[in-house]
Amino acid sequence: MNERIIRKIHGLVFPALLIILWQGVSYFGWVNPYLLPSPGDIIGAFTELLFTGEIFTHIKSSLFRLGVGMAITIGLAVPLGLFIGLFSRAQKFITPTLAFLQQIPTIAWIPVFILWLGIGEAMKIALMVYAAFFPVFINTLFGIQSVDQKLKEVAQAFSLGYQARIIHVYLPSAAPHFFVGIRLGFSNCWRALVAAEIIASSKGLGYLLMEGRNLAQAELIFVSIFIIGSLGALIDYGIKYLEQRALPWHKA
Repeated sequence: MNERIIRKIHGLVFPALLIILWQGVSYFGWVNPYLLPSPGDIIGAFTELLFTGEIFTHIKSSLFRLGVGMAITIGLAVPLGLFIGLFSRAQKFITPTLAFLQQIPTIAWIPVFILWLGIGEAMKIALMVYAAFFPVFINTLFGIQSVDQKLKEVAQAFSLGYQARIIHVYLPSAAPHFFVGIRLGFSNCWRALVAAEIIASSKGLGYLLMEGRNLAQAELIFVSIFIIGSLGALIDYGIKYLEQRALPWHKA
């Protein structure tokens, strides 16, 4: 059997045992179903959302916001990382400010963004961009700065122009670090999005989670948590797969 399939099967053993134990505890009434609904009740709530189509509305809304947030993040963080990495003199002017901003938790900016941008889409996008910016920027910068000196010397020996060096030397060498930054950025962006939707939203997975809390429906809360975790894992897997396709010489 394929080794990868075996690893996936092994990874499913613990969750399966946990669900069986959970169902058993619920069946014998050892926990309050209001606090911890049974897996069967959670599946029932998920099935209802599935048949009504409500769940797809929330997923679509969250994924759209995630895509917009990451597109803006990549458009800002990658060029800045490339610029500072290639022009080291600019680093001493920009990085102190970025180092200061990096230490401020994303959640601390929520009151500021609400004050400046209101509680609409702009606030959510700004929060996601801030959360995802630094992993993408730092890994892009590190990738450029960690290019092997021998490769630079080879490029110089072949008299490659500056643009050719960036395309054929710097970018391929920095690509693995770039993908690490993208994975971390997506993870941070996803968590920030859920937090923003919990605070102020009329649709989205974060809103669905809070709706379960407001309606005292614990099974709806757990459905939301399950979907958030599953989609986050699928996105991460998709980025890893893309990395393997784009960089076949590098093991993700």
